[in-house]
Amino acid sequence: MFLFIAFVFLQNAGFLVGQTTCRFANLFTIDDLVSNRQDAIHRFKMHMSLWEGKFGYDVGYNHELGITYDGHKVDYTTGDLHENLQYWTAASKEALHINMLSLYLMDNVYARQFFRNASQDDIVNILERKIASYNDFHRRYPGFGGFLPWFAANGSAMNLLNGWETKVPGLDNGQLIWSIKILIETLKTKKLSSLVDKYQQRIELMTQTSIPVFYEAERGGIRCESGILDMFNESQITDPRNYVTMGRCLLDDPYEGELMAYFMDLYAPWTLYGYTMKERNRIWTYKRGRLVRDEYTTSTQSTTVTQKQVTVQRGFWFSSHEQWKYFYLPYRDIDLQNRLFTNGEKVRVYHSAQNRIPGLYASVASDAKPGTYQVDYWSACGIQQIAFQSIEHESVVTPYASFPVIMANESIGLAWYLNMIQGPAMQNMYGTTEATNINGETISPVITWDSKITTVVAMLSSHLIDIARAILQRDRTYDRFYNITEYEWSEVFGSKPLLGEDLPWSLPSTKIPRPIDGLPDFTQCRNTLTTTTTSSIPISTASTSLSVLNKSCHIAVIIFPLSFLILLLE
Repeated sequence: MFLFIAFVFLQNAGFLVGQTTCRFANLFTIDDLVSNRQDAIHRFKMHMSLWEGKFGYDVGYNHELGITYDGHKVDYTTGDLHENLQYWTAASKEALHINMLSLYLMDNVYARQFFRNASQDDIVNILERKIASYNDFHRRYPGFGGFLPWFAANGSAMNLLNGWETKVPGLDNGQLIWSIKILIETLKTKKLSSLVDKYQQRIELMTQTSIPVFYEAERGGIRCESGILDMFNESQITDPRNYVTMGRCLLDDPYEGELMAYFMDLYAPWTLYGYTMKERNRIWTYKRGRLVRDEYTTSTQSTTVTQKQVTVQRGFWFSSHEQWKYFYLPYRDIDLQNRLFTNGEKVRVYHSAQNRIPGLYASVASDAKPGTYQVDYWSACGIQQIAFQSIEHESVVTPYASFPVIMANESIGLAWYLNMIQGPAMQNMYGTTEATNINGETISPVITWDSKITTVVAMLSSHLIDIARAILQRDRTYDRFYNITEYEWSEVFGSKPLLGEDLPWSLPSTKIPRPIDGLPDFTQCRNTLTTTTTSSIPISTASTSLSVLNKSCHIAVIIFPLSFLILLLE
């Protein structure tokens, strides 16, 4: 009896510790995840979902409005919230929030952990407040046509943000519109007809206005940002003359901006605005210049190592952020797309491993000196050899850069994620920290939707894609999606074989340094009990102190008396 109790207790001790300490990463090794030892991947994903949920279901959104904040600064010493709220947000952050709410409604175990096993009524309440906020914003600012600009989310209503009073972005709204379409299907499965109707009305509004707001007929492309001439006259939202292209930028990228291209191609009412259905083909013609074949050349370390070329799709910066489109649409149903995607992610991890970089690159907030909070947004992070643009920053890596790797190979992606969050101060009271310098001396003292929840969505994205595929098949738009994707990519990549498909997956070759006198972990996350939180939402997991479980002698002290007591009772 004693041995059985001890065995059960020891088997679950690590899980219990992970529930009560920010530093759950220390409970796992890379080999645990790669070998899936003792169901390590599931256990890791449960911890990950719990702690990221402390941001996404707590401090990451305005509870009154049901609307996301971009994020927060975190205290460089404690890991708790710093005074600076990043009160602005955008359609992209809203998309991630809606993704997690949809996954909850699919009864996904990790999404339920993220929301701390909240009741369905709680989730419905968030969705009711969210759509009410959207509708109120549209009532006050109809010129946006139902799409969302960057806006202020603090206070009791969504409000205009400086610099975005009269313009709206195409890329972020492409992410949002597919997220809402997927949400609607999950609401139907729960027979939440009232919410279905409200979100369907939003989709119909965005569908109706997508051409006047975003289509530029002169060049046959989708505007990066659309300028609005009359914001307040609702009768103008279907008039193309009310909208202008900001600058000269059109969405010509084969990356995340493509989500709006597919939505408008497949669903926009072209004939209503006097076009033939052939007009939509111009979108793809305009975009072709950015779809480029590239070969990444591996390094030669010795005479026994042969150089290898690996075919990839050239990136803008080859930042992981560019892979967002794979969350939603079934691109990987097309064999060529799937093979290119896999090659690209193999190169991503190979490049870091070969160059002894302890993490992966993505556009992210910069690091800041210890005790300071001024950060800049560094877009130009990636791999120079296979990028259109110059790479300006190679000193900072971010856990969320692992998200497309997770989609290509879950255990490898989680291993890289683990390697980064094991760095100093890379886990805080609300999950992962934004980014770290590769020298381990500084972090980006920030928590945001982009740098945290993308990774959770990535590991669950197959469920979102399955619904999107079913939508396309039901609407008889799947064949056109498939044929466009296959044709456009075959034109660039189909004339000769893809190289380097036998490149093996790479694991981290080095860790983020932890010098004795270097950056410490946050004081509230040093493998001790998180005794208090700022959350106003009850935590469903046990709140009893389990910090003693980090030491084997303390475990023994608990096991022996407990076992003796049970024996006496028997």
